[in-house]
Amino acid sequence: MKRKAEEKLFYLAYTDAMTGVYNRNAYEEHILRLNRGHTKLDNMTVVSIKLDDLNEIRYTMGNRTGDEALKLAASCVINTLGEKADVYRMDDDEFLCIAEGDVVPHISKLYDLIEMVGKDKKYPLNVFVGYMKFDNKKHRNIDELIKDCDRQLIKAKKRALV
Repeated sequence: MKRKAEEKLFYLAYTDAMTGVYNRNAYEEHILRLNRGHTKLDNMTVVSIKLDDLNEIRYTMGNRTGDEALKLAASCVINTLGEKADVYRMDDDEFLCIAEGDVVPHISKLYDLIEMVGKDKKYPLNVFVGYMKFDNKKHRNIDELIKDCDRQLIKAKKRALV
């Protein structure tokens, strides 16, 4: 009985209630562990994902539809990267994935799945993605890797807006 209660508390503390992925608390714990050096970073890949038009969906179609869009996008991320990476909801419309291995080949599947789901549900679901593999010549720690990944996300957004 005590174990079940502890598991429930752990789940509540580290899981995003809306999407079912890890939350910011879980992310911070993972980053602390990675920065302590217990995990080799040589094979790490970070993927930053930002949904576009989520607020527009909420404004024009209602909060419920916006929540549905967010859940569907999270489901797409889980289905394409979740077996290979830890998925975190970082903000209302942002996810971050940390993988021990190369998940880059799966990113095009993520785009395709989100686009397909958005069309099926009759609302636009656009996504911007930045990704970066650890490079020991450029990165000394996980924080530098994530910053580089965020820069790639910003570049992807700028390219799409041109």
